[in-house]
Amino acid sequence: MSGRKVIKSSVIVMLLIIGGKILALVRDALIAEKFGATYVTDIYNFSLGFVYLLTTISYGLTTTFIPLNSDHIENSSSEKRNKFVNNIINLSAFFTIIITVILIVFSKQIIYLFGHGFTANMNIYSQSVEIIRIMLLSLIFVTLQSVVTGVLQSHKRFYEPAAMALASNMVYIIYLVFLTAKYGMKGFAVATVIGFFVQLAINIPGYRKLGYRYRFVMDIKDSDALSMFKLMVPIVISTSLIQLNLFVNRSFANNIYFGAVTVLDYSNKVSTLAYEVFAIGIAMIVYPTLSELAVKKDIAKYRKALVNSINTIMIIMIPAAVAIGILRHPLINVIFRRGAFSLEASNLTSSALLFYCPAMIAYGIRDILNKAFYSIKDAKTPMVNSFTGIVINVIINFALIKYMKVSGLALATTISAIITTMFMMANLNKKLNGMNMKKLFGGFLKISFSSAVMGACIYAVNYICMNEFSSFMKGSIMSIFASFVAGSAVYFICLHLTGIEEYEYVVKAVKNKISM
Repeated sequence: MSGRKVIKSSVIVMLLIIGGKILALVRDALIAEKFGATYVTDIYNFSLGFVYLLTTISYGLTTTFIPLNSDHIENSSSEKRNKFVNNIINLSAFFTIIITVILIVFSKQIIYLFGHGFTANMNIYSQSVEIIRIMLLSLIFVTLQSVVTGVLQSHKRFYEPAAMALASNMVYIIYLVFLTAKYGMKGFAVATVIGFFVQLAINIPGYRKLGYRYRFVMDIKDSDALSMFKLMVPIVISTSLIQLNLFVNRSFANNIYFGAVTVLDYSNKVSTLAYEVFAIGIAMIVYPTLSELAVKKDIAKYRKALVNSINTIMIIMIPAAVAIGILRHPLINVIFRRGAFSLEASNLTSSALLFYCPAMIAYGIRDILNKAFYSIKDAKTPMVNSFTGIVINVIINFALIKYMKVSGLALATTISAIITTMFMMANLNKKLNGMNMKKLFGGFLKISFSSAVMGACIYAVNYICMNEFSSFMKGSIMSIFASFVAGSAVYFICLHLTGIEEYEYVVKAVKNKISM
């Protein structure tokens, strides 16, 4: 694939991801409008969180499937490749169905153990059991989608997987706009299952176009299947622990007050928006480079690529954390404050969002460090680190929840993320016999200074806008728009004056493209 095609593909994929995130915000705004921050949304967010906890298995499935199928593409016949894919589909579906049936049977016990706050009222308890049973049906579609998207990505087809969130969010929005009044939250749980089915369905045409056809093959003793499931274990454990951390927080929130899970969930979604659009994408791009350099044992270039990647993440995430922290009230107002989502719920969400913001920076750096460990064939360190993060988070949760409620849970997550990220960096620095910490620290100081100057500008703009407009919604919209324009200009000027290498490289690359 030529450089021009790579750029074009990357832009289209990024636009599809951003489109999906925009629709996700619209979806969340509609949920807030229709259901508010109540036990109903708590049940939905709790059930969805439990499903996401289990979908980490599918992440491990895709991650380990791609290199094995790529090997079959290069070295095997289409018949053997098709047999391998069908075997993985059937084995994965078989075990997923068994797990789903077991979870549905024991759904009452799941709610009792992890959502104990729902058991105080029998009506709420029965609703939560019913909703989680419906939502668990999503797992079969998630599993099948993981294999099919793995096939597409191993053939360098990224458009369909990138469009999955866009497609499913359209289903949710249609339901919320036209059908909520008639079918309520139970209907939305069904719509969620349909959304996961749609994510699978949009990948099927591309899958078939590549020549794959379904056949019933189930050989658990197949060497490729055994190898793949063995490789999955540390990755699944590591990713599951990250999702488990979020699930543990929801369990704590469930015992504070009705609506607390929703407040925690919405504040977390806003704080991770920039991280999910940019940081995850950068980590995906840098992973093949680090893997190639690790294989070549070119430690000097490996260190340089790693440091540049971390600095690039910080260039995006530090100002994003500062801006979101300052603009938390107008952001929550614009996204959620309408309908059943009250002023009190908006203020509680804004407060939790403030304490989540620093975690954005740690998450971005952590993802790069995780990819770095995977590139040197060390999956154990990220797994142990994730477990350590849960222990630290739970301990701090107990210490803060009494005094700070939901904001305490957010702060505990941030502290845990910062500590574990620092541990990972120290460990990797030791493994590489140094990773140019002086440059990293220097970059951090320069970016932090630029972000602080930008923050002062945004604070002034926000203060003026919120006082000039009598309508909180108009003031919020104007504040966000004016802050983005003025803050971006100030930040980029500061980056240029401080001489950040990665920023200058990007500016130079853009100038070269424009002059072509």
